[in-house]
Amino acid sequence: MEQEPNKIILSWTAPEFVYYEKTDAWFIGFGILSAALFVVSVLMKNYLFALLILIASFLIYIYAKKHPRQITIKITEEHIHIGKSFLLAHKEIVSFWIFEEPEIKILSLETKKVLYPKISVILSDINSDEIRETMTRFIKEKKHEEHLIDVFSRKLRF
Repeated sequence: MEQEPNKIILSWTAPEFVYYEKTDAWFIGFGILSAALFVVSVLMKNYLFALLILIASFLIYIYAKKHPRQITIKITEEHIHIGKSFLLAHKEIVSFWIFEEPEIKILSLETKKVLYPKISVILSDINSDEIRETMTRFIKEKKHEEHLIDVFSRKLRF
């Protein structure tokens, strides 16, 4: 008997990104760094860079205040559904890896997509062995290296 292509094999809910509560000291340090970069760029008469610092600082501040939405991740026979609008076919995924840190577990997907070459999904409370067993039915497991920006943002608790 053939399985239905859209039958859900596994499903879980997780935050869309790792959220770290930021203290007043975090925001003060960020403000001092932003102000220093702005002043240096103005003193060097690099006004375009000064404008870029202002815009980037504003966007980082907004993002730092943002709380993650809860999204539902579903694995079917043919696709991985991430949230309501992102659908990824198994044939578009090159490999997967599960990062198991003490504080968090993350499913890393390497894809063939140009705009989304690497996608990370938080596993929250689902068993990583169950994910691994399901994923290996469709996709090759291969060790991924964690991106420097991911390591950097985790260390800064961003």
